[in-house]
Amino acid sequence: MNSFGDAVTESGTGVILAIEVSPSSGREKFISGYDPWRKSLRCAVRSPPVQGKANREVAESIARILGVPSSSVQVVSGATQSRKRVRIDGITREEVLERLGQFL
Repeated sequence: MNSFGDAVTESGTGVILAIEVSPSSGREKFISGYDPWRKSLRCAVRSPPVQGKANREVAESIARILGVPSSSVQVVSGATQSRKRVRIDGITREEVLERLGQFL
């Protein structure tokens, strides 16, 4: 199993990603690393954490990297926090691990 596999769990129609977001970063980077203690993927976005802008950028980045429609990506917890759980519908855990493995 990939070292970051603990950050990806099965969900009814897709998967849940545990992520930690650094908003207002100088650059966008999904994925910027893995935190084994928190079992979460790290990402950085340029948008500030204001009015959901950072969350939208996170969702768009995830959709682009995984090759799914942005409508399939939704922040399900942590909308106002740096630690988030993001649901991605229409993709399997194995597909996510394979696609994200290219970046870690």
